[in-house]
Amino acid sequence: MSGKYQRTVIEVFGKPPFLPLEEHALKAQIAACKLNEAVQAYLEGDMETLHRLCVEIDRIEGEADYIKQNIRASLSASVKLPVDPKHLLDFLTEQDRIVNDARNAAYWMELREYEKLAPEIKEGFLELASKTKETVEKYYTLIEKLYKLVELSFSKKKIKVAFELVPEVSRLEHEVDRIESKLTKHIFADQEELHGAGVCHLLELVEKIGDLSDKAVSSADALQTMVIRR
Repeated sequence: MSGKYQRTVIEVFGKPPFLPLEEHALKAQIAACKLNEAVQAYLEGDMETLHRLCVEIDRIEGEADYIKQNIRASLSASVKLPVDPKHLLDFLTEQDRIVNDARNAAYWMELREYEKLAPEIKEGFLELASKTKETVEKYYTLIEKLYKLVELSFSKKKIKVAFELVPEVSRLEHEVDRIESKLTKHIFADQEELHGAGVCHLLELVEKIGDLSDKAVSSADALQTMVIRR
């Protein structure tokens, strides 16, 4: 790994307008945790708690948007960037979609309440939300490690180790896909009880929750692209 590559990492994560990227990533991680709580409340029939968590996620999404707009506003033509502005904006957009997807999934649950769901479906959703949260947390660990390297120490070996988390995020996302597939089969198997509207609603919920993991992988890939292609 070249010294030029190392300097790129320092420049990207070590000074404005790039410093808020970690703060923005943290909002994504918190939103994923709140969504996991929301799914638990939903499956317990606790719509009041679900609504409270929806409001919290919406607030987090607003805070993430504020950070995003501040980063974008700082990217003026007069600022010399160490990376391609397009790659930076692509990365920021993908990271922001994690928070947006958490908000969309939470509000989707509020649209329909179920008196009873098959145990396999409940267990599937709990597993899906938990693994999705783990995927986003692993992604945030990648961002956090890069920031700590800038703040505390810096070496080729440590940067290489940090970026080894990218395939780990992908591995977790593949596990989410597996859970989605299994849960989808359980939903179709119970279609007589759920009826058409229930099946459509739950299938869409599966996709909306899983979308967070997809965006975590996209963000990790965009991060590497941003740092490497300068």
